[in-house]
Amino acid sequence: MRYVYQPAFLDSTRQLSHPHAVRLLKAIEKFQHATENHQWPQGLGVTHLRDDYFEFRVGIQMRVVYRRTGDLVQYVLYGSHNQIRRLLKSL
Repeated sequence: MRYVYQPAFLDSTRQLSHPHAVRLLKAIEKFQHATENHQWPQGLGVTHLRDDYFEFRVGIQMRVVYRRTGDLVQYVLYGSHNQIRRLLKSL
């Protein structure tokens, strides 16, 4: 698998506090481990959004949207439910 961070994802994570950044990195590591091993823990809450867009949970309110095509995973956005809805409307 290949993992790429899109500019919008990086922009959405630039101002994170240290505890939030650590939580995000742990969730990404968990997601990548699950992707590589094809074992999906329930805590990730992976959800199909539309076409090749999916999301997984980082916490109660925050999610990561990613796009998967073949062996490429593109991290698209880190945000709240409302931010993700706005992203989906723009697609």
